[in-house]
Formats: sequence, structure tokens, C-alpha cells
Amino acid sequence: MARRGLWSILMVILLVAASIAVPKVESWSEPVYTKPWSESDDTEKAPGDLFGEPSDDRPDTDPEAREAESLEAKAENSSISAIDEFLLDFENLYGTWYIWTPGTAVTNRAPASGEYLGHNYVEGADQGVIVIDEDGIYSMSHTAWAIDKTVKGTWRLSYPREINGEVLQALVLLNGITGVNWAVAPSPNGKIRLLWAMEWADGSATWIFDSELYRE
Repeated sequence: MARRGLWSILMVILLVAASIAVPKVESWSEPVYTKPWSESDDTEKAPGDLFGEPSDDRPDTDPEAREAESLEAKAENSSISAIDEFLLDFENLYGTWYIWTPGTAVTNRAPASGEYLGHNYVEGADQGVIVIDEDGIYSMSHTAWAIDKTVKGTWRLSYPREINGEVLQALVLLNGITGVNWAVAPSPNGKIRLLWAMEWADGSATWIFDSELYRE
């Protein structure tokens, strides 16, 4: 028994000694955190590096160029914020509109010579009515182009800058009076316009002002 006890004590001493002599190794199951490649220490980041932009204090950056870019960005942001919501609110164009041709001055000239003889003022007049439904259907009558005729069809939203490059949202009435496309479009002066499309051979169109629209 004494010999067995002595052997047990000797084994314990050897195990303790081995644990001291062998360096500690981390378990394979313990995760080691490594930063993604796109991250770097705060001390290594130069101003502007977070967004991939050049630093303002870099020697190869032109101060005048930076100022010009800053002014251009401010002008663009100002232009975007200056767009009146009225010009983009196409839902405001739904409903019944009455066509009004504004008064205008008509020049009188001699038939043979073309000599100027003066001018007359022609008063404005009601010309018809346009009804635009939310479900994509419209009806239109315009006595200046077709007396006692009503056209029904479908409408679509205008494409970006389709109406002569203007920043607005219009409703395009497809195949309206006289077989051309018409547009009900807001104007920067707060009025609603009726325009018709003069199409070109390449498929583009110039939109011509026809009349103003109003509600009763």
C-alpha cells in the first residue's frame, strides 16, 4: 500500500511539472476576431478616408477646385429643393377642367402689300372640357379644333423632362382631338396648361401651348 501511495504522489508531481514546462495553447474552438479589410484603426484614418474622398489637407488638392466643386454641389442642392411641389403633384390634375383660350391681339395687314394696318384684340373664349379619371381614362372636347366632337382614350404620366425639358409631372392624353397627343401640365406661374405634341420624324415632339385650363 505504501509503495502504491508513493507512486501516486510521484505521478501527480510529474503532471504538475509537465503543465509548467509546456506553453499554453488556445483551444481551436475559440474564435479570434479580425477586422474586415475595409476597416482600419482610427489612428490610421486620414480626413475623408471614411468615404473614399480625398482629404482637404492633401498637398495635391487644388483649393480653387475644391471651392468650385463645393459651390456646384450647393447650387445643385438648391435647385432640387427649389422645385415647387405643385409642379410634381400629378394627382392634382385629376377631375374636370374647362378649356379657356386667352385673349390675344390680331395684326391686320393689307392683302396685297402686307402693309401694317393696325390690330384688333380678340377676347378669350371657352373652348371645351377635359375630364381625367384616376383609372387612366379621359374624355376631351375642343370646339376650336373639332366642333361637336368628344374623344375618349387613355392617359399616361409624362416621362422625365418630356414636356420641352421642363422639370414637372404632366398627364399625356393619348390620341386626343385631331389624333395627336395632348398634355395637361402645370406651369411655374401656378396655372394649368393644355399643350399638343408636334411630332418629328425621329419620334421626338415639341409641345405647343394651346390654352389654359381652369376649374369651376
